[in-house]
Amino acid sequence: MTEHITENTETAKEQQTAKLQTLLDTYKNKRVVVLGGTCTGKSALVGRLDGAQDMDELVFPLMTQDEKDYVCQTPWTPEIGKTMTRLTKEHVKIEVGKPVFGTVVLGTDRIVYLKISDELLRQRTDKRDVSFEDAKRMQAHIEAEIVASGFPVTEFSVG
Repeated sequence: MTEHITENTETAKEQQTAKLQTLLDTYKNKRVVVLGGTCTGKSALVGRLDGAQDMDELVFPLMTQDEKDYVCQTPWTPEIGKTMTRLTKEHVKIEVGKPVFGTVVLGTDRIVYLKISDELLRQRTDKRDVSFEDAKRMQAHIEAEIVASGFPVTEFSVG
């Protein structure tokens, strides 16, 4: 029984990845940032998609240890979000054909927002022993930044 569930889960992940790849392919001549909060699957998707880059892997090597310590503390607060936004905007630029997955709205032609249900978010935060409340605060911050940016947005349902 476990094997069958694992196969179904892997098939669902593959199907979701293929759908997102198709969506990103429609914007291959654009600068795209893919946004989602904690536990939306950004890291898992980056490794499965053509040309995708992880925002954290681009920005963290350029930060001081004090900056890293500050933005990684818990509980997550809007002030931490603002600091991460500032540091990321200073260090990361989106390139055409190389979608960047992360939590910060950057200068872009298109935002793809990874939309996750509260139920699935709770399951994932519980599984990873991450605060659901912190994840919801980060999600609200990202959504507010998206609205304030004025950039065109496409929502992509996760899960």
